[in-house]
Amino acid sequence: MKISVITTFYDGNKYMPAYQEMMVANEQKITEANQKSGSDYSMEVIIINDSPKIHVTLQALNASKKNWIVHSNERNLGIHGSRVEGLKIATGDYIVFLDQDDVLREDALLTFLQMASANEMKVIVSNCNFETKSGVNLLYRTDYQKQRVGSFDVYLCVGTQIVSPGQCAIPRIIIPDVWKENILKHNGADDYFLWLLLLGMGIGFSYVDMPLYTHVYTGENISETTAQTDRSVYEFIPYLRSSGFLQKEDVDLLERMMHYKAEFRKGNLVKKGILSLKNIDIFINNFIFKKKSKTPYGFNR
Repeated sequence: MKISVITTFYDGNKYMPAYQEMMVANEQKITEANQKSGSDYSMEVIIINDSPKIHVTLQALNASKKNWIVHSNERNLGIHGSRVEGLKIATGDYIVFLDQDDVLREDALLTFLQMASANEMKVIVSNCNFETKSGVNLLYRTDYQKQRVGSFDVYLCVGTQIVSPGQCAIPRIIIPDVWKENILKHNGADDYFLWLLLLGMGIGFSYVDMPLYTHVYTGENISETTAQTDRSVYEFIPYLRSSGFLQKEDVDLLERMMHYKAEFRKGNLVKKGILSLKNIDIFINNFIFKKKSKTPYGFNR
């Protein structure tokens, strides 16, 4: 079984030394496991250069490996487009979409492969360390939250439960054409788009209770990032409607949740109250989720 790591590169040579060290450490763990248990695991590294005027700088040892592939886009395609370009090249049974500054534990890819062997045709989702301005927290901190990593209703009514596809291994064969053919122009939610499609198809998510991935704090403005992500979600909603993978009422609920939360964030106390009364089902679901998962309001979406 092979796992392909697809990483979008954008003017990211400053990240490459740490990235290469991380990938080499993961490959070493896979090699050791094969020698010890007789397993037949392998990995490939695919770097999609989305800043074509800049050359990706790799150490000679890595650059010469057959399972390290660098592909330069002819023009800037954005995150979603670059991930799809990586899929065209990938030969792995499972895919990890990684950002250039993401951090994987040295045994992350091996663990994904081992879990995939026992959970065929499921998306493998690990816990992760989530960096913020104030420190580092585990993303999933309660059993309630861990059990809902793959709950379709939560994704529709609360928001995505996955901070980054870097904490996931996805069976390559199940990634639907509608996701590969409808490239989002706005960065930020192509992964949410994918999770909704897969859940709508009935694909199960299998949870690994280990922080195999670290989401690095970048210091971005939260409100600006949220607005960008919202634009990305609004862009994919018509594709969900035409895909046939989701019921009309499910997409309606998602769209209503998005509008409710966007207006809630901008409103004063009175407006928040009026909005919540008009969307009482969504408010109640989010209140219960916040209470039981012990995450701040708005943490999810």
